[in-house]
Amino acid sequence: MIRTLLVDDEDAARSMLRRSLQSFPDFELVGEACNGLEALESIAQLRPDLVLLDIEMPGLNGFEVVQQLNAQPNELNGHSNVLPPAIVFATAYDEYAVRAFEANAIDYLLKPVQPERLERALTRVRERLANRNAAQTAAVREVAAQRAGPIRRLAARRGKRIVILPLREIVRIEIEEKLVFACTATERLLIEKSIGELETLLQPAGFLRIGRGELVNLEMVRELMPWFSGTWRVKLSNGEERDVSRERARQLKEAMGIE
Repeated sequence: MIRTLLVDDEDAARSMLRRSLQSFPDFELVGEACNGLEALESIAQLRPDLVLLDIEMPGLNGFEVVQQLNAQPNELNGHSNVLPPAIVFATAYDEYAVRAFEANAIDYLLKPVQPERLERALTRVRERLANRNAAQTAAVREVAAQRAGPIRRLAARRGKRIVILPLREIVRIEIEEKLVFACTATERLLIEKSIGELETLLQPAGFLRIGRGELVNLEMVRELMPWFSGTWRVKLSNGEERDVSRERARQLKEAMGIE
């Protein structure tokens, strides 16, 4: 069952969506809220999978609710490692559509919501939640493998797909605009872990941090070159050259068995 919360300051709008949801037995209505503050409280208490969310509301508007959820998801949900719910906006205003998708909403419905449009939106919700569950399952398997010894694979994203990426294919891992990517010889894939978590996870498997936001696979290192002011550069198997801080260069040379 997909636990669903309705958030709208208009009784009539909530009533219409409530009746429409009855046509979808895999969506369970677990609660309703009439403003943004009530929405945050209900999300923390009820832990819904989906929020059907109005935009123009007293107090916090719909975008501010999403901003709060993304800022501190675990605290707002009241549980550790709980992802924010999926969001579908339902509003009478069409000028917010671009901003809604920038907020990573699954869909944007205009009131009055037509049954066929709601059905398409809920189909997208099912797909998004199925992908998220697959990622969580991959993460659980990854933890189990770590307990048995150094891991050999990472779960990564290629668009909406979950990719199980062998570590031997990863040249390096980098941060860009707060997102973490695994770089192979041919592509970059999103990793849903912090660089610090990956450093701890991958160090036993032969990865080393060479800077604030970058790890390299030691198997891919081909040359170490002195650079400016005591820093170094490392040349990787794909021909890339990456900067190495002075402190990290010492660690890299030690890891490579260089005096």
